[in-house]
Amino acid sequence: MPGRRAPGRGRRRGAGDDESDRTLAATPRALGGGRARPRRLGREIAALIARRRPEVVVLSGLRPLLATAPLPLAAARRLALLHDLPPAAPGAAALIGAACRRADAIVATSGAIARAADPAGRRLGRTHVIHPGVDLGHWAGPPPPAPDPPRALVLGALVPWKRVDLALEIAARLPDLRLEIAGEPLPGDPPEHEQALRARAAADDLRKRVRFLGALAAPREALAAAHLLLHCADAEPYGLALVEALAAGRPVAAPAAGGPLEIVTPACGRLYAPGDAVAGAEAVTALLADPDAPAAARRRAEDFRGEDAARRFATVIARLAGH
Repeated sequence: MPGRRAPGRGRRRGAGDDESDRTLAATPRALGGGRARPRRLGREIAALIARRRPEVVVLSGLRPLLATAPLPLAAARRLALLHDLPPAAPGAAALIGAACRRADAIVATSGAIARAADPAGRRLGRTHVIHPGVDLGHWAGPPPPAPDPPRALVLGALVPWKRVDLALEIAARLPDLRLEIAGEPLPGDPPEHEQALRARAAADDLRKRVRFLGALAAPREALAAAHLLLHCADAEPYGLALVEALAAGRPVAAPAAGGPLEIVTPACGRLYAPGDAVAGAEAVTALLADPDAPAAARRRAEDFRGEDAARRFATVIARLAGH
């Protein structure tokens, strides 16, 4: 989505940075046009490029990529940064394919995104999959809490596609489990979805076992208090929260689809059939019974070092700039 950081979680270059910068990240938020119409957004990006004359333009997300597809963008090389699955709207895949054809290189933050954006594999030679990483030192956490009662953390926005409703149904099948939900609706969302979640959590089979923590500036403390991360989105594009949990030494239960397939191994977590509450409960039970899972989670996180992702991303930029 617009405004996310590039692989490596480093600081984003935006419209207000020093004029000597030779790489420009074009996102609606950086340009002050988070809800701008595509034509207006494209004009804003083109004008900024003409003024700044960067060697490489990173079009971060689908909206800037589509908005600039028909524009010459001066002499800059284009890098398309894809960090969401293409929308299911009719014709969306064709539009994205046409926009990507104008890019000199493509970086997808997961293989699932790369395949969805290019199902025929026509742009494999220009596509790089770079998983965003984390600072392992920042996420080093304490040992898991005492085993009784078992605790699972759900981390993510309270939006329907994140399937917090499924997390509640999984918890309902595990009478001893305590469930903590960290997140809130996105700005402008109607309140009905959160209200329905809270009503379900107040039912007899879940009462006093579910806590809504709201939005957290940093989830380290919540992860430290949990035994595992429970993820329920049916089609997660990548899943940086999963990597953060692993870095904190917390195993992950997640659906066997999308980004989690590239993150979760049998040693550090369990994958279950998307949308299946029974299978999800079995995955949570298996993780809670595995004493080696926390240490395996931390080891798995070493494959997602932020500095490694940033280095690979910088290499792609440098090649495009001819350095």
